[in-house]
Amino acid sequence: MSVHRPYFTRSAAFTLVELLVALVLLSLLFVLLTSSLQFGTKVWSRTGDEDRPEAVAAENFLRRILSEARPIIIEADPNRPRRVFFTGNKESIRFVTILPGQFGTGGFYEVAIYTPQNSDRVEMSWRLFRRTNAVVGPAFPEQHSILISRVASLRFSYFGERGAGYIRSEEPPRWYDDWRDLQYLPDLIRMHVEFVEGEKVWPDLVVKPMVESLNLTIDPEQQR
Repeated sequence: MSVHRPYFTRSAAFTLVELLVALVLLSLLFVLLTSSLQFGTKVWSRTGDEDRPEAVAAENFLRRILSEARPIIIEADPNRPRRVFFTGNKESIRFVTILPGQFGTGGFYEVAIYTPQNSDRVEMSWRLFRRTNAVVGPAFPEQHSILISRVASLRFSYFGERGAGYIRSEEPPRWYDDWRDLQYLPDLIRMHVEFVEGEKVWPDLVVKPMVESLNLTIDPEQQR
């Protein structure tokens, strides 16, 4: 009579060696992640930017609305030629763009970005842009919001060719301190921000408007 010994299969559980190897790998991964976090924290602190989330959010928002600028042509009146609704100088900029949904019901908005007098912040004003003669009554109320705080100075500049009417200059494009009463948008818009006491570092924001031409005209009377 033969005796059959039971056949033992290998357990599906981890062996002690495999468990130790897994723990070592997890420890190494944790050390690498911690080192990366410490490096990122040091880089962040060197910029002196304690409000970096605010600056990043403002930069992304400004890049979006500037790139969405619309070259809407304002109809001529006896005293002024046809021109695009865009007024930019060194201290401020006013244009037509599309704002994210949290600002309203959609459509075109008249937006201005500026620094109020004797203020240390960059603000934005916006209101619905009047498009047709069907819109009657007083202009839409203007609303205001703070974009960036603790700002020492704000400066805009505009890159492109400037000529008469739709004819661009034969001179090579360059940066200008103002862009107004023209029938096209600048090729690039640059925004330079300096913060108080050099506490933050923010590279210049340079944006190219995505829409170069738009077959839409507005009667100036609608803007009053």
